[in-house]
Amino acid sequence: MQRNTAQRKQVMDVLMLLEGEHPSAERVYEKVHALYPTVSKATVYRILKDEAAHGGVLGVDLPRDVGRYDSRTDGHYHIRCRICGKVSDIEKGEGALDGLFVNNSGFEIENVLLSFTGICAGCACKVGNAAAEGGANIHKGA
Repeated sequence: MQRNTAQRKQVMDVLMLLEGEHPSAERVYEKVHALYPTVSKATVYRILKDEAAHGGVLGVDLPRDVGRYDSRTDGHYHIRCRICGKVSDIEKGEGALDGLFVNNSGFEIENVLLSFTGICAGCACKVGNAAAEGGANIHKGA
């Protein structure tokens, strides 16, 4: 059972401040610690893990990326820039995914985790400029 503590509220408030950023647990901790220096790293990580397990936040697991958290728990997908690592939301469309898959596993599907990879507008602009300037190297950032 989750306890409603001042520390839990502080962590959740910071996650809401970072809405749209899809921060890692480390990023949430850094921001919490800057505002509330007495909250430990272990406490922040535990609260985020508990909230994700109970549906209070969405754990975002993307290939070749650190675990991230999202304060949005409604149905949506994520896209990650393969160059800079930026993560953004993709809204669900009108169509259902049911017809795309055949479930012979015996499992009842409760949730679908789907993520996309691409190039964000900022990096696409840099890639275009680099190509125009003779192909300067662009490396993945943090």
